[in-house]
Amino acid sequence: MKRILSLGVLFILLSSLHAQVYVPIDTANLTIRKDISTKHKETSKLYIANLKKTLAGREKSYVVKEFETNQKDFNEELLHGDYIFDKRFDLVVDSLVNILQNGNAEITDDLKFYISRNISLNASSFGDKTFVINLGSFYYFDNENELAAIIAHEIGHLLLDHQVETLKRHLQFDKTDAKADISVIRNEKYNRGTKALERYKSILYKNGNLNKKQEREADSIGYVLYSRAKFKKADFLNAYNLMAEYDTIKPKGLMPETYRKVFDLPNQPFKEAWMKREDFSNYDYTKYKEKFDEDSLKSHPEITERIAYLKTLFPELAQTEEPTKPDSSFIKIQRLAHFERPASLDFNEEYGFGIYLCLTQLQKDLTDSYHQAWLGHFFRKVYDARKAYTLNRYLDRLEPKEQSESYQQFLSFMWNMNVNELKTIADYYEKPLASK
Repeated sequence: MKRILSLGVLFILLSSLHAQVYVPIDTANLTIRKDISTKHKETSKLYIANLKKTLAGREKSYVVKEFETNQKDFNEELLHGDYIFDKRFDLVVDSLVNILQNGNAEITDDLKFYISRNISLNASSFGDKTFVINLGSFYYFDNENELAAIIAHEIGHLLLDHQVETLKRHLQFDKTDAKADISVIRNEKYNRGTKALERYKSILYKNGNLNKKQEREADSIGYVLYSRAKFKKADFLNAYNLMAEYDTIKPKGLMPETYRKVFDLPNQPFKEAWMKREDFSNYDYTKYKEKFDEDSLKSHPEITERIAYLKTLFPELAQTEEPTKPDSSFIKIQRLAHFERPASLDFNEEYGFGIYLCLTQLQKDLTDSYHQAWLGHFFRKVYDARKAYTLNRYLDRLEPKEQSESYQQFLSFMWNMNVNELKTIADYYEKPLASK
């Protein structure tokens, strides 16, 4: 179903932009990040002070410590630049939150939303009135109503105090493992904040049965909040269907012909040897299953079960409708998210994935100069890593049980190239990026 409606409009806008220069959002904004971090620390102290008043004994010490650790790690991410600070995103989110607040008195006006550089469709609530919306949510949703649905769901978690309840439950098991996890993370040389934050989120979703109950509760109250605010009801389930498909990006769909078109260069003709793959003929691909992040909406529980449950509670959701046409502000933010994806992958040093993304865009339009430039940039990064014998940090190894055939072909292609061939491609496609 994905995106015949809004992306048709979006691509019309994008088609006229090859002659224009898109300027990626500034990442050299340390002053802004420091200011936001300071304000976040202040609000976090107030929340934790209130926690101390409402809890007692071992629960108090454990839950407070987890929140304090989470706040410290989240602030590391804020200062590092893992979040996008741009008023264009904020205006869209604030507008939707205001509509939800106007229809629901229980939603307070002190909620804070941050935009993660993650390009998948997802969102999360930390339980302290702090929320994260992934960049990919602005790209993959068809309209602003669907974005409101995921916001309402996360506010539902907050209103039901699910994060605190989950931490209380976690106190009863795996205490030894939790201490071991923290020790390992603290000894890591790189990305300690990110890894610790991921550990915190994994705790929130660790107990499967409790999680299923909480997800259904958040779905239900989320829909109530959403419908009270007079958003189009059908778009609520449209959002859930898109979550099922894009909550984790699954590299697939890149055709072999695309390699032959993109990499047949004047000074380096295409080599069929680059396409050689290992023989996995004994592997049964009918058993192939996509991997999903532990904290993704689909993994707790399966999205189809949640949709079916919602339909039993709210019969009006059984009627299917086409997505609402997005308003002009949402079309603009879709365009922004589209162009920010390569920049976000670059920031996160996901260079291999960046190449794959650029190739999927060039598969649609070989004259796309923006993604040509990023392709050259990512090849330069891969070339540098290959010379430094650090390519494993930026390019996956083949794992046939966990990867689509398309992605295996891509990885084989990349690993089959020698250093000089990588450099030639980088030299050919690399152009000055607007952010440089």
